[in-house]
Amino acid sequence: MKTLMIELGIAGAALFALGAFVATRPQTAEAVQASTLTQFTKSDFAAFDRNFELDGATCKVGLRRDRLCFGRSPVEDILAPGMALPPEVPMVGAEFRVIVVTELKAESLRTIRFGRSLALVDPATRHVQDVMSLSAPTFEKARPAAVYPTAP
Repeated sequence: MKTLMIELGIAGAALFALGAFVATRPQTAEAVQASTLTQFTKSDFAAFDRNFELDGATCKVGLRRDRLCFGRSPVEDILAPGMALPPEVPMVGAEFRVIVVTELKAESLRTIRFGRSLALVDPATRHVQDVMSLSAPTFEKARPAAVYPTAP
């Protein structure tokens, strides 16, 4: 009976501490906001390095600090906002290091890297929401105009 009283006392103290924490927590507590970005931004473009030396060769586009150099992909030539990716094109997500340098995008979209281009794709429909060519000279030239009607 004595140990039961001690255990009840400890449980009561823990509940009191939890209640005190909840009661004194600011009402505007920091919360993780779900992102709703559906397009690439200037900061996404600026996060990548261009024309740097890596192992004695010039890397056109990559991440210098991570020693990543991106090569070309034939899929880049057909990528455009609004298109549906053909079934034979695999939807392999971009490397974690690539995703981390870009701003958070809508959870329903996947960031996929095709060579020196990034695409935001809805995995359910395979529709490309946005494309950014990382080898473009400026951000304004990095995002092609939609040539296909936008998916609903």
